[in-house]
Amino acid sequence: MSLTAVVGRASGPLESDAQKGQIGLVNYLGVIAQLALLLLLLRQFQIESAAFLRLAMLAFAGFAIHAWLPLRMRLPFFVALSLAGIGVVMGGVNAAWLVAIGLVLVGICHLPISFASRGALLLGVAGVLALQRAGHLPFPWSDAIWPILGAMFMFRLIVYFYDLRHDKTPTTPAQSLAYFFMLPNACFPLFPVIDYKTFRRNYFDDDAYRIYQVGIDWMVRGVIHLILYRIVYYYLTLAPHEVGNPAELIQYLVANFLLYLRVSGLFHLIIGMLYLFGFRLPETHNRYLLASSFTDFWRRINIYWKEFMQKVFYYPAVFKLRKLGTEKALVVATLYVFLMTWFLHAYQWFWLRGSLLLVPQDMLFWGILGVLVVANSLYEMKHGRPRSLGTPVRTWRTTAVLVLRTYATFWFICVLWSFWTTESLDAWFSLWSALGGEYTAELLLYPSIVLAVIVVGSIPRESVRNVRASAQDDRSWMRSRLVTVASLCALIAVSVEGLHSQIGMDFGTFVHSVRSGQLSRLDTAKLERGYYENLLSVDRFNSQLWEVYMNKPKNWLDVETTNLKRFVGGFAQTELIPSFVRTTKHGTITTNAYGMRDRDYEAQPAPRTFRAAVLGASSVMGWGVGDGQTFEALVENRLNREWADEAFDKYELLNMGVPGYCPPQQLVITEKAFAFAPHAIFFVATGREITRAVAYLAEVSHKAIDIPYEGLRNISAKAGVTAGMDESEARKRLTPYGRDVLTYVYGRIAEESQKHGSVPVWIFVPQVREGAWEEETPEAVAIAEAAGFVVINLEDVYKGRNINEIRLAEWDDHPNVPGHQLIAERLFNGLAEKRAAIFRPEGH
Repeated sequence: MSLTAVVGRASGPLESDAQKGQIGLVNYLGVIAQLALLLLLLRQFQIESAAFLRLAMLAFAGFAIHAWLPLRMRLPFFVALSLAGIGVVMGGVNAAWLVAIGLVLVGICHLPISFASRGALLLGVAGVLALQRAGHLPFPWSDAIWPILGAMFMFRLIVYFYDLRHDKTPTTPAQSLAYFFMLPNACFPLFPVIDYKTFRRNYFDDDAYRIYQVGIDWMVRGVIHLILYRIVYYYLTLAPHEVGNPAELIQYLVANFLLYLRVSGLFHLIIGMLYLFGFRLPETHNRYLLASSFTDFWRRINIYWKEFMQKVFYYPAVFKLRKLGTEKALVVATLYVFLMTWFLHAYQWFWLRGSLLLVPQDMLFWGILGVLVVANSLYEMKHGRPRSLGTPVRTWRTTAVLVLRTYATFWFICVLWSFWTTESLDAWFSLWSALGGEYTAELLLYPSIVLAVIVVGSIPRESVRNVRASAQDDRSWMRSRLVTVASLCALIAVSVEGLHSQIGMDFGTFVHSVRSGQLSRLDTAKLERGYYENLLSVDRFNSQLWEVYMNKPKNWLDVETTNLKRFVGGFAQTELIPSFVRTTKHGTITTNAYGMRDRDYEAQPAPRTFRAAVLGASSVMGWGVGDGQTFEALVENRLNREWADEAFDKYELLNMGVPGYCPPQQLVITEKAFAFAPHAIFFVATGREITRAVAYLAEVSHKAIDIPYEGLRNISAKAGVTAGMDESEARKRLTPYGRDVLTYVYGRIAEESQKHGSVPVWIFVPQVREGAWEEETPEAVAIAEAAGFVVINLEDVYKGRNINEIRLAEWDDHPNVPGHQLIAERLFNGLAEKRAAIFRPEGH
């Protein structure tokens, strides 16, 4: 039976059209006051983005007017407000293009031609748009509109066209435009698949005040979900290579699944905002963590998706297959639904990112889940599933059975979810080697917490699900109001720095991190990994990192895709192409005959010339700026301007930076540098030195590349790493020896430098983005000092700066021209402070 059928019987006769949508002044002021608190909460916790805060302000201000308009004017007003929201978020030009494309698609649906012809025309237009999205055809609008255009039309157009054919209820232009351009969509590429028939039918079908109030409840609930998500995201998530024992494996499984709180939180925010304008839509998620079977999980999680798949694919398939018999038709139709779910997720990824998501994990995840749901459904058909129109009678025995089933389902879904979200099958299989690690009491922590939550969640309680708010008794209604207002006030109070800082520094730091919308240490590390190694994989919706890369233009040229390097084999694997010129949107990149991004130099320095070899990765090489704009070139020019009349007549800094290089590769570059007789070796570190050193050693071990350094070979042997070993497994084994790896690298560079009469100088230039680089910096500084480097630490070089003004883009943290100028200024000052130790004529 449909949700609205149950709702209709529960609530009794509806109000007359003249009474629909009316709200008393006192209730109106109460809603406005809560919205003001909610807006403050969104601001304090930086929920989503600045664009969403602007949209929320527009929505809440629009509600204040909308609530008093005559009912006939409210839907057109909502359409106008939605179009204004698109403009506020995307700008006038982008908004105009998006709306124009949308109007063309909607208009085709209503052409006075046959249904088949309209369908063919829609497919033709969609095909052209798909070619444009893939970059095969030019388009005059910005890349920024694609994710939102996709969110508005990729699934809703299917539902809309389906209902036009099967539902003969006349539709109005205002209903159509409100459905496609609905206000929250401008900020949310991930958007629930709202059913068009439900969207129209449930419009102001209950007491207006209670509709509005439920909307506030859901938005507050959404904020709570997002805050819980941030706690999990920042503090509990682990990378696969960090999982070294059973307790960490359990933490990984639980945290990985709980990241879905982000999706449920966003969907509550979206639907709650629509409630403010009279759209009394069904719930999006129903306590999915308490699912007691696989079919129950499918029913509870992302309910809108389940309803969409049933309506458009499942029921038509069952109808066509009915000759096979009920059981066979159910099996085939269910498997068909999960096959289409996999395909449509890849289709969704295409419109959001511009590329298809075709990875084995996706195919296997939906296939396995589909088989499990089929098996579960067949079991329920054979043995029956308890059904009751009222509250089921619970006993201790039935409650205990329910708890055990829910507990088992939760852990199975956690395992399946971890399989879906890992970057590779090899990485997933390597997780389970952690079962051979040490068993400690911490192993019981998460299982105990999960069991306690399930026990509490399974306690029988009054259910108000699937009924109108007006059918809820007054006591429950008032209790809900108190919970909402108390939650708002408590969260706002916690967010106030003057209050949470009084509790303690640790708590203040915790609240500050939860209030921020920055990437977690793992996602920052992934961004840095792509920054250095071009190994970034952003394949899932659980992480905030995919949203950063979703905004990345398809034609954005990365340092690793510019073909500046060539493969040379050996331990270093790659180097810059000598005597090469490449023009980029950021400027010209020129390399000299030695493969340096620098001007030509003599092999040996002239008398009274100070020469230093500058080692590093892409930030040293200078990706994102033109020739002569790198911080190395700026410092060299300044040294020659201001210091040329002292101990040296001339200063030469040889830029030997190579994009993607990790600390062990600098051993090879150091050996090459000595051929140019440098007075000093400037080793430029940029964060996560230990992690990147371990990652590179694991990479060369996996590729069975010979390691020419005895110290690194010994460490690998001690860790049990062998040639050809899976990279994830090798990295996991090497991680405990990370400090030893970096100690060897730094020690050898410093020792060889001193043997060749060069002063070893370690310069720390951090990532532009705050995040994961910070956790290893103190240890890297200590290792460099112990190795004998002269240390110049510029870790606060970006402090107090707007990072958007000194980096290339949100998805590319390389410093831009102002960023390099800032580094050059600070580095020159650092060299001046250590002048006596570094610039020694007699030392060479």
